[in-house]
Amino acid sequence: MSRLLDKNLSRRRFLGLSSCALATVAVGSQVKVLKALAMTGKVSEPTAMTSKDVFTSCEMCVNKCGVIARVKNGVIHKLDPNPDYIKSRNMLCARGNAGTQAVYDPDRLKYPLIRVGERGEGKWRRASWDEALDLVMKNMNEIAEKYTRAGMMFASTEGFQEHFFLMLAEAYGSPNTVRHATLCLSSNIQGFGATYGTNPNPDVLNSDYIIMSGANRSEAFITPDTIDFLKGDGGQRKVVYLDPRFTKTAAKADEWYPIKPGGDMAFILAMINVIVSEGLFNQAYLDEHTVGFDKLVPHIEPYTPEWAEGECEIAAADIRRIAKEFAAAAPKAVYYQGRRSSFFSNDTQMRRAMAILNAIIGNWDVPGGMIPSGKIKLAEHVYVAPWYDDVPDRLDKDCVTYLSEKDGSWKHFRDRVIAGEPYPVKGMMVYKQNPVASIPNRAKTLEMMKQMDFICSIDITMSDTAWLSDVVLPEATYLERMDPVESIPGLLPLLSLRHQVIEPLFEAKPCLWIMQQLAKRMGDEAAEMYDYTIEEFVEHQLSLLPGAREMLDSKGIYYENATPVYGSSFGKPLKTKSGKIEIYSEKYAENGHDPLPVFTAQTTVPQGKYRLLVGRHAYFTHGTTANNPYLHDLMPENTLWLNAGEAKRMGLKHGQRVRVKSPVGEEVLALEATEKIRPDSVYMCHGFGVLSKEQTKIYGKGGCDAALLEDEVCPISGNVAMHHTFVEIFPA
Repeated sequence: MSRLLDKNLSRRRFLGLSSCALATVAVGSQVKVLKALAMTGKVSEPTAMTSKDVFTSCEMCVNKCGVIARVKNGVIHKLDPNPDYIKSRNMLCARGNAGTQAVYDPDRLKYPLIRVGERGEGKWRRASWDEALDLVMKNMNEIAEKYTRAGMMFASTEGFQEHFFLMLAEAYGSPNTVRHATLCLSSNIQGFGATYGTNPNPDVLNSDYIIMSGANRSEAFITPDTIDFLKGDGGQRKVVYLDPRFTKTAAKADEWYPIKPGGDMAFILAMINVIVSEGLFNQAYLDEHTVGFDKLVPHIEPYTPEWAEGECEIAAADIRRIAKEFAAAAPKAVYYQGRRSSFFSNDTQMRRAMAILNAIIGNWDVPGGMIPSGKIKLAEHVYVAPWYDDVPDRLDKDCVTYLSEKDGSWKHFRDRVIAGEPYPVKGMMVYKQNPVASIPNRAKTLEMMKQMDFICSIDITMSDTAWLSDVVLPEATYLERMDPVESIPGLLPLLSLRHQVIEPLFEAKPCLWIMQQLAKRMGDEAAEMYDYTIEEFVEHQLSLLPGAREMLDSKGIYYENATPVYGSSFGKPLKTKSGKIEIYSEKYAENGHDPLPVFTAQTTVPQGKYRLLVGRHAYFTHGTTANNPYLHDLMPENTLWLNAGEAKRMGLKHGQRVRVKSPVGEEVLALEATEKIRPDSVYMCHGFGVLSKEQTKIYGKGGCDAALLEDEVCPISGNVAMHHTFVEIFPA
């Protein structure tokens, strides 16, 4: 077996490198696990009981919590939290506990499938891996010949093996990779990054005063923040929560305000006004660590609490009091930035306002404040991708000011595919992503896919996107494969190694294997990019860290510090133009954007309509777990939250079916009449209203938010804006 070190480095891609070799992780043999899954073949019963515990990490959401899998006779009987895994604080949530059902779900994808009917008709035939992969490569080659290699797009979402998928785009020669970021937190990263040079971590556990805007941490779990939020010192801590809904986080807060949607920036700017006008800041700190405070002082004068009251519908007296309390608690106070898609098209500037508010109270890199992420360095994977001279720039180049070359902007990319400008894109390779259900304005996504000559999806379940594909390839679940080491940044940076727990069931294969097979079909140069085993890849990653593999094997985690390190950034330049915290952004000014946040009021809700709010739930991860048998029992379908007074005024009753209509679509779902939402807004949980009939537990259940949401976007980051849409409600 040739090694990574033996590769000749030339032509295109050069990264750090070292040798690799590593012992194979023991895995359990495939056994008969569920009668519902015993589709073919006979499996002999074991003659003696065998059991083992395997360290791994969860993939039921983005948190990657530490897990110990309890295996008996090759069957996963239980998943327990790893007590040494500092990120997840010895906890495992409902989603994590339901991870076994990702393996043993009768609805999981079992074999390669080739479509034989019309797209969306649900007619498939089972194929061998060779036949399916040959068909994929045949179509990819035809698209390259007709439209150049930029005619294929590669869509993916975050995961430990996503790296291998993105490499395939390079091996093929397409610049068009589109990731999940602009459906998630691009505006957040951009706003805080423009201020601090990074998106810092709030030290929630040690903070004495926390303000959260729509960051529903008691339900939309992020570790360790959710756990630390609930574990913090209740004797000193105060939590102020702003949200149009009364959520479980509101129930845990000291104060809840049903803020007017779109009013968050007004609230923040008014807080800054109070702190600046009343001198509740440390001038020496600002002089040493920030630039632009002198420009903030006159800019903030009009944004008084009295002005903000009309924009956010929180009393001026409360805004003034909260601002003073927040400043008094400094530096152990944070305005928590959250982790969600943007609310409105001005979201990047709203995040900038949050960052500036944190900056002026001096909470940077101190206990209880905003801490820069640390990260443990791994040896980088070196590969040399083939070069193709006739490939144009990525399709959505220059559509937004700060476009990530790897992520793109989903809204703009989709629009340009539909328009066929500046060139046609006619093929889709999709890994673990479900654009049909995740991008606002589902009708446009369906239009985009209808124009495709070829679509291939790699997934573990028949998502809506897979349902509309031409070839579907079954990936092994996270418990059936070994993954690369992941360096997870944060207050306590760590390394996570996902050990293989059991052998893959049926014909499912890891992403790496699938990519290797496709690369072989592309030619020798592409195949060389993948010429290693996963074990060799892992040893190479850890070659800079003596003892790391031993700790990962014995504890399921590697870390260098068991407690946070504060002040590590002091005396070093930040990754900003000035090297300091930038209250005034010269970078934004140079690119035609407001260098300080300027408030713009959102459109008033028209009479007879409601603003549609969306959100995540503790049971579900971006819709990918709604069909999980265990989690489905907790929430069989979503509902439309409507203020009880409004429901009564309209003659609608709790539980009845209602038709929800927006400018781009209609959905039908059950009404939930409740006092826990503002009268001008409605809310529905993400993850239902699916098109795929092979998600048997949720097909025909609830409504799809993506079918209703209009596709507004932040012009700075390219992040979709989720709360612009107004809907009407009628009896179904």
